[in-house]
Amino acid sequence: MVISLFYGGIIDSISVNIDYIFWGYARSNIYAALNADVSIMITEVLVLIFLSVLLLLKKVGFIKVHFTELAITEYILLFLLEMSLGILQANTFRSEAYTDSMKGLSVFIFIVFISLIIHIIMVREQNTSMNDMIGNLKEPMKQITDSYIEMNEKNTELRRFRHDTKNLLLALRFLVAEKENDQAIEYIDKMQEEIEANKGKAFDTGNFIADALLESKAKTAAQNDITMTVEGNIPANRIEDVNLVILISNLVDNAIEAAMQVEGEKKIEIQSILKKNIWILSVKNSCVKDVVIRENRIETTKEEKESHGFGISNIERVAKKYGGNLKLSCENRVFTARATLMLMA
Repeated sequence: MVISLFYGGIIDSISVNIDYIFWGYARSNIYAALNADVSIMITEVLVLIFLSVLLLLKKVGFIKVHFTELAITEYILLFLLEMSLGILQANTFRSEAYTDSMKGLSVFIFIVFISLIIHIIMVREQNTSMNDMIGNLKEPMKQITDSYIEMNEKNTELRRFRHDTKNLLLALRFLVAEKENDQAIEYIDKMQEEIEANKGKAFDTGNFIADALLESKAKTAAQNDITMTVEGNIPANRIEDVNLVILISNLVDNAIEAAMQVEGEKKIEIQSILKKNIWILSVKNSCVKDVVIRENRIETTKEEKESHGFGISNIERVAKKYGGNLKLSCENRVFTARATLMLMA
């Protein structure tokens, strides 16, 4: 109800100004109620055209337009302000004591007021988008931190193991010399298990943050019986860490979500290609069936769209920031997301 009153008040306030500008001098010759109705109709048409133009520009990618909702208390406050301004304007237009210049000033103040309202809505949307992005980064950053701590612990254990290698080899030599072959084999197996348990990074792409993030994602994939492979190098110091995390986490999360629904073999193949200033990151995953892609958007059922659709806009935003693009394709039940970025030398 409050939102309806707010936008209804906006329409009425604009129509009052249109009524003054177009009908103010003819009010004595034309039925006043008809003037008001025509002004409201003109206002509604203008608002419709304005919103349609914004949506069209957003669709073609000319500008970024966002629509959001304010808090109820904010709607109430703005409604009271616009109602007060409307009453003030009505008294200004009807009073003969005010000159035309003062009435024109009233119209100018109203235009400024409407501009401020639009600015408030747009700024709020930008803040909301930023908060959403920060919220989306919390989990990947936690995964990176956990992976770093785990790798650090493994490296510490491995250094300790290497420090004791001399003594371990002496014990093994003694077992062999005494022809305790069974014990020697058992001893070697335990040493191998110790080495495997404390081996270093699972991936070595040349980018520590990417390695930590991919290792965390690989664990999630393994828990869902998904085989994940990584091939190639990922650039370091040529892409901002935040954008790198957004790109990798969203691409791999999409792949895991889709592959989890597959019956039978589940695979995710990540390939990174770096050629001079061009970086191509390709993520392929098994999917239940081929999905239809039109204009780089998935046209499937709601369930399948959700499997691939998380974070697509964030991936595109990062790719476009670096002068690149995101290309989606699906063939033979293999979904491919290919991000191309232009990096600085």
